[in-house]
Amino acid sequence: MQLDELKQNMSLLEQVLSKSSVEITINVSASETAKNKLLVKYRQAVINNFILAVVFGCLWIGNVTPDKLPNFFKAFISIMAIVASGWYVFLFLKLKSVNIAGETPARLFSETTRIKIFTLSGEIFFGLVLAVFFTLLLSWLFVLNPLAFKLIIVTLVFGLVLGVVYVWPQYMKLFRDLNSIK
Repeated sequence: MQLDELKQNMSLLEQVLSKSSVEITINVSASETAKNKLLVKYRQAVINNFILAVVFGCLWIGNVTPDKLPNFFKAFISIMAIVASGWYVFLFLKLKSVNIAGETPARLFSETTRIKIFTLSGEIFFGLVLAVFFTLLLSWLFVLNPLAFKLIIVTLVFGLVLGVVYVWPQYMKLFRDLNSIK
C-alpha cells in the first residue's frame, strides 16, 4: 500500500507485458479469496462506523451528560463515523464490481490499484480527522481529568502499535494477493 510498492508493481507489470509473448493469467482462486476477505473487512468497517454514528448521534440528540462529554465531541464523532461508513460502502461496492475472472490482467491491476489508492487516501483522511479530534479531546481532558488523559494516551499508543504491526500488514497482503498471477 506504499507508493514505492505501487510503482514497483506497475513497472514489473509493464516489463512483463512488454517482454513476454506468453499470456499472463490471473490466479483466480487466490484473487477471489483476497477479494472476499477485503469485502468482509470493508463490511465490518461499515457496520462498526454506523454503530458508532448511531450511538453518538443518539447521545448528541438526547443531550446525555454534556458536562462529561460536550455535545460538539459527540457531534464530531457521529458525523465522522457516518462519513466513514459511507466511504467504506463506496469501497465495498467498488471492489464488489470487479470481476476477477472476466477482466484482463492489465484491467484488473488498474482496478485494484485504483481501489488500493482509494483505501489509502481514505485512511489518511480519516487519520487526519482523528488527529484533530484527539487533539481537541486531549487538550480538553488535560485540564479536566488527568487520569482520563493518561488512559486515552495509553490506549492510542496501543491502538497505533496494533495497527502498524497487525492490521496494516494484513491489508497489504490481501492487496498483494488480489493481484496474484500464475
